[in-house]
Amino acid sequence: MSVASGLAVAWGLLVAVALWPRRPRRALRPAATGPGPRSGPLTRLGRRARTAVGARGDGEGDRQLGALLVLAVVLIPVAPVLAPIALVGAALIPWLAARRRQRFEADAAAEAVPDAVDLFSLALASGLPLPSALPVVAPRVPPPLGPDLVDAEIRSRHGEPLAEALDRVAEARPPARPLVRLLLAAHRDGTPVGEPLARLAEEQRLARRRAAEAEARRVPVRLLFPLVCCTLPAFGLLTVVPPVVVALGDLRT
Repeated sequence: MSVASGLAVAWGLLVAVALWPRRPRRALRPAATGPGPRSGPLTRLGRRARTAVGARGDGEGDRQLGALLVLAVVLIPVAPVLAPIALVGAALIPWLAARRRQRFEADAAAEAVPDAVDLFSLALASGLPLPSALPVVAPRVPPPLGPDLVDAEIRSRHGEPLAEALDRVAEARPPARPLVRLLLAAHRDGTPVGEPLARLAEEQRLARRRAAEAEARRVPVRLLFPLVCCTLPAFGLLTVVPPVVVALGDLRT
């Protein structure tokens, strides 16, 4: 492989590291008021490419798509063999972005369930029936579960049975199914759900704690890539290459 091809491959790896998928859980929170940040040229390029093919995208996916298109254009004169790889990556980005978004939304919904259980426990323990507790609790539940509960409350207010509206939430957010079952039991049969809700809240907190611990255990594994591909080569260049260059210079003289 020539020096130019090696540099192109190294640059492509750096671009891939810079575009490594980041957890968009903060994006699921309510956006702050005021004008949002301006999109960069890579994001605008990716958005135009998606619009041209009629695909639906988001800011992070548009940025990745734009970067891969620029990488493909740069690789065509430098390393034509590697250009199709960038194009294939650009074609796969919409599918990968959709799957990643679904996974992150499922994780965020699971994290919101304990808060929803606590809020419903307080509302129902204060004597509110479920139809009156839902509009009080739903806006205070973290997204994406909170907006789904708000939508269920709006549908029930416009005539849809509350049980069907909550069943829609359970179908869309599987982690909330135990909570929905308890709420419907209290609504249909008048079953006291104080103790079951407390037990469910404890189980959900334990599950969330275990998920956080598992995520923390994966951090060292994720750090292996930048350590092996960035830190160690830089250390080698700074400590091994200079003596080798000096030794080769002495041999030539």
